[in-house]
Amino acid sequence: MRVLALSDCKLERHVPPREIEDIYTNRQPAPMPPPPTKIPFITLDADLVTDSMAARLCISLVGHVLFLKSQVPFPVIQMARMPGGDTTSRTAKKRQELLNSFDTLASHLNTTFTALSTAFAHHSGTEDARSSGRAYLAVVLGPTPGSAKCRVMVGVDALEAKVWGKRDDRLSVCEGAGAEDDEQSDSGDESDSDNDSDGEADTNESGNSDSSGDEEAAWETETEESSQAPSPPLSRTPSPSSSSSPPPPPHILPPTYAQELEALRTAERLLSRTLASACGENDGQGMASEMAPTLTHIVLRAPRKFMHPAWVPRQTLSGAFDALLDQFLEESGERPERDDIKKKKKGGKVEGVWICSRQRLTEDSEIISGEEISEEDEMIWWTWDGKLVGFADW
Repeated sequence: MRVLALSDCKLERHVPPREIEDIYTNRQPAPMPPPPTKIPFITLDADLVTDSMAARLCISLVGHVLFLKSQVPFPVIQMARMPGGDTTSRTAKKRQELLNSFDTLASHLNTTFTALSTAFAHHSGTEDARSSGRAYLAVVLGPTPGSAKCRVMVGVDALEAKVWGKRDDRLSVCEGAGAEDDEQSDSGDESDSDNDSDGEADTNESGNSDSSGDEEAAWETETEESSQAPSPPLSRTPSPSSSSSPPPPPHILPPTYAQELEALRTAERLLSRTLASACGENDGQGMASEMAPTLTHIVLRAPRKFMHPAWVPRQTLSGAFDALLDQFLEESGERPERDDIKKKKKGGKVEGVWICSRQRLTEDSEIISGEEISEEDEMIWWTWDGKLVGFADW
C-alpha cells in the first residue's frame, strides 16, 4: 500500500473573505475622505464673523474678481496707489470712475452688514432671537443682473446677529461695579477722616478730667467683670442662613483698534492665499478667465425688513438667484445633490467662496426650527444701486 506524501499533493491556501479577515485581525477599513468640493472655504480664528470682518472680506473679494475676470488691467489696490498722470484722457477718467465706485461700495458694505446683522437679531420681532445667521452676496458680471455672463457667490457663515448701537450687558455690569467700588472707597476715606477728628477731640477732653474719676471708673469695671460669668467663644463657622453673593460676571475686554486691524489684515491674506491655491488646483484656472469689460453688479440676500438706502429690493430675481444659491450649496457640499429631481440650472457653472468661523451652521435657522416664516423675515434678493464699469485700456 502506497502512502501518499505531502509532496505528492498540492495544498491550496484558503483565503478568507475580506469581512472575516477584518473581524479576526481587528482591522477596520480606513474611513473614506470627504469628496473635494469645487467651492473653497476659509475658516477664521473667531467664534462668529463680525459685520466689519464680513464687509472687509467681501470688498476684498470684489477686487479679486474684477482682476481675475479681466475687468481691470491691474489689481484695484495697486491702481489706487499709481500716480495719476494725465487726468484728461479717456482711460484716466474710466480709471477714476471705477475707483470712486469701488470706494463707495466699500463704504456701503460696512453699513450693509451692520444693518443685516441687526435684521438677523430682530428675527421674528424678538431681539437677540438667534446669535448668528447666514448671508449671501453675489458678484454679477453682465449688462444686467438677470442676463449675467458670470456670477460669483460669497457665503458668510455664522454672521454675528447684533443690534446696532446696543451695549454689551457684561461690559456695562463690570463698569458699574467698578464705579460702585470707587464710590465706596471714597466714602470710606471720608469716614476714616471723620473718625480720626472725633478721636482727637475725645482725647483732649479726657486729658482734662480728674484722676479720681478715672480710679472710680476702673474699680467699677473690675467689680462688674468679676460678677459676670465668662461667655463661650464665638463660632468662626458662618451660619448657613447667610447666602453668599453670586460671583461677578467675567470681564470681557473689547479688542483694541490695533488688534482689530491686524485681524482684518490676517483674514485678507488668508483669502488671497485660498484663491491662489484654488487657481493652482483647478488646472491653473480657478476664477481666472478672459472676459470683455462689462458692468459688475452686487446682489445681496436679505430679509424684507432689511433697511438700507443703497439697496433696492428685486423680487423678479428670486427665481434665477434661488437656483444659483441651490447650486452653490450643492457644489460646496452644504446640501446633498438630489438626482431624482431634474432642475434646470441657469447661468452655467457657479463660482464662489465660503467665509466661515469656528462656529458652523448646517442650515438656516428657519429650516432647522421648522417654524412658519413671517413676511418680514422672508429672504429676498436686493441689488446695489451703483455699478462698476470695467475697462481694459491703459
